[in-house]
Amino acid sequence: MPLLRLRWSLREGRRRWIQIVGVAFTLAIGIGSYAGPASAIDWRLDATDKSLDFTNMYDLRATVSGGGDVPAGTLARIAEGTDGIEEYSERLVVDRQVETIAEGEELLAHGRIIGVEQIGGGRGVNRVEVLRGDGLPEPATGEPRVLIESKFARFHGLPDSGTLTVGGDTSVEFVGHATSPEFFLIVEGDGSLGQSNFAALFAPLATAQDLAGRSGAVNDLVVTLEPGADADAVRQELINAAASAAGTPLDVITRDETPSYIGLVNAPAADQDFAGAMAFLLFVGAGFAALNFSSRMVEAQRREIGVSMALGEPPRSIAMRPVLIGVQIGILGVILGVALGFLLSSQAVAVAEAAFTYPVFEQPFKLGIYARAAAIGFAVPLLAVLWPVLRAVRVRPVEAIRSGHLASRGGSLGPVISRVPLPGRSLARMPFRNLLRTPRRTFMTLLTFSIGLATLFTIVGFSNSFAATFDRGNQELLGNDPERFMIRLDSVYPVDSPQVQGALTDPTVHLGESALVLGASVVADEPDTDDGEPTQLDLVVRFVDFGSAVWTPTASQGSLSAGTPGVVLADKAARDLGVEVGDEVTLTHPALVDGVFAYGTRTVPVTAIHPHPLRLNAYMDLSQASTWGFGGLANIVTGVPADGSRLNEVKRSLFGSGNGVARVQGLDESFQSVEDSLDQVSGFFIVFRGFVVLLLLLIAFNTAGINADERARDHATMFAYGVPVRRVIANLSMEGLLLCAAAAVLGVLFGYALLLWMVLYLMPTAIPEIGPLVSVNPIEMGLYFAIALIAVALAPVFSARKMNKMSIPGTLRVME
Repeated sequence: MPLLRLRWSLREGRRRWIQIVGVAFTLAIGIGSYAGPASAIDWRLDATDKSLDFTNMYDLRATVSGGGDVPAGTLARIAEGTDGIEEYSERLVVDRQVETIAEGEELLAHGRIIGVEQIGGGRGVNRVEVLRGDGLPEPATGEPRVLIESKFARFHGLPDSGTLTVGGDTSVEFVGHATSPEFFLIVEGDGSLGQSNFAALFAPLATAQDLAGRSGAVNDLVVTLEPGADADAVRQELINAAASAAGTPLDVITRDETPSYIGLVNAPAADQDFAGAMAFLLFVGAGFAALNFSSRMVEAQRREIGVSMALGEPPRSIAMRPVLIGVQIGILGVILGVALGFLLSSQAVAVAEAAFTYPVFEQPFKLGIYARAAAIGFAVPLLAVLWPVLRAVRVRPVEAIRSGHLASRGGSLGPVISRVPLPGRSLARMPFRNLLRTPRRTFMTLLTFSIGLATLFTIVGFSNSFAATFDRGNQELLGNDPERFMIRLDSVYPVDSPQVQGALTDPTVHLGESALVLGASVVADEPDTDDGEPTQLDLVVRFVDFGSAVWTPTASQGSLSAGTPGVVLADKAARDLGVEVGDEVTLTHPALVDGVFAYGTRTVPVTAIHPHPLRLNAYMDLSQASTWGFGGLANIVTGVPADGSRLNEVKRSLFGSGNGVARVQGLDESFQSVEDSLDQVSGFFIVFRGFVVLLLLLIAFNTAGINADERARDHATMFAYGVPVRRVIANLSMEGLLLCAAAAVLGVLFGYALLLWMVLYLMPTAIPEIGPLVSVNPIEMGLYFAIALIAVALAPVFSARKMNKMSIPGTLRVME
């Protein structure tokens, strides 16, 4: 008997193979969308930990303040005399512009020369790992040779070796691609650099000193701590030792304060939140669709179950056959789900490899993740078939055998709709009556469509919101000049110095203005938090002329007045601090006292709030720089290219001019690191969108196929009375369109609520530095919804062949 049941279930599977494959594929989308991204994120978490350990990233980094340097060995002696330090290494880190040819076009980018004592081999601190190419000869001889940072090289398709121009006039050969823990992810404190416009160059210390024109000098020290050492105590001891022994002020940060490390360790969690939310939506939508279709497949066999009961077959035996169909759906769904999971995980890994450079990146099969997804996916069709089967075997055989219109046990809205005047003749009214005749099935199908459309709305809207956030940021910074750029100097100079005036008067620079950019932190004087503890935020304060006719920040609240003391905060920063215009905040900032850098605190009012999405962007009037001791000083110059010039010509003109230029970049590059990441994950978003569209197509196809099976006797009766097949299909299409139109309304409402949750809660939690905007592109959204409506309208056409071959007497035959 078990063998007979198995053969029966396989025969039934062949008869309904299209529906079984359709439901299984629907289920597979849910399994794959959960297991694939989850596996990739686990791989990244493992790769982050192993790669940081492999390259021995520093615990503390000390940099000579103000862009200065000291003789080699000075920082090493300070480290040797400091308790708690295990290993240390001196470096020279200098910013320079880099020029090369990428894919036949000139490429000018901000660069950074990192001179280290050891490259490759041994452990060292902040080990430089060669990923491609021959690497540097030991010892380096002849012409200067460097290694180029891997992500920049890969982004621009650079070969393993080639030539660069550093600082405008020095030709350098690069002989390989490399990485270091600081550059596993490219991001600066102001978020302005990405892998497309930042080129790190690794070189032996002597080579770096020659390229920078700082023979025998160092300005950077990286150290690892002994187990159990207090990082804050060691930091303070380093600062004190440098000040007393060498009279050198040091800026010391911990690993946890390094922007790239923060992004590196937070990115997997942020991606896990985003991918997890989208995968959960897909999993729920696909699981619910599979649940609905599996149960309806069994309900379509209600008469067969009734006949089996009338013939005396035990209920357990009757229930076993549909359960075996559910097993077939579950097994096929799990197999397809694992395959789709691998597809998604491969896409996620490609994104991770583009955004992060890990020297250690293993990809073992995550059995636990796939097992959880498979177990849930396998249980869905089994539960779906058990419920209708148990209902069917509990009724009398004669009730189960009854025709469709007699089988309803209450709940039909047919009598109600019969009293409502509807336009058209009987056939025209049939789609409305069919929907209301079985309200439970209609509601379940409506809910299935609604979940699918809501998922689509959320995913597309989330992508639109990302793009709108970046557009808002660029619009705020660029104003009416899309070509505005910023010249960052390598130190702070007097406004009338050759360095500042050289940039302002350069023939390629138009509408030039000097300004000052300094880092600071801020807390609210009266914190508006639940625990009463103040929220401290890091800021990049730009001192600009509020009376400028060229550019000033936009005040969405408050006003900007030249000479007025106070700070202009981003809307996101104001909300996080719980302050409004007129409230006071306390700034901790660098101060210049008698020519020496120090730190001070100052309480200032919030004079205005600006709409830039990055919360670290803050502004003060240029006249207020004197309160910090920086009056009459500048470290940046802004402008636009002069007539006939381009940004590359501005960069080239300032290369090697000896005027202290560290970087020239377009202001539209201020979001570059985030935009680079968005470009990389766009393929991932596209895959998710494709899965949702495929899910909607499967829902439409399965709904049409199951409707055709459930109403086979109804359709046979209509054919017997001479109704053509095309009219029956048109009615089914109209019924689907009515249902999908109602689902579209519910999907938009539910999807918009989910979008608000993801953008206003999930995204700020994962990426607290950005104040996102909620935006939906109506044209793009309308296109996707139109595809869903067209799919629903065309799905019944696939049943035409089956209807044309239908045996009308055989379908209408009733055995009571």
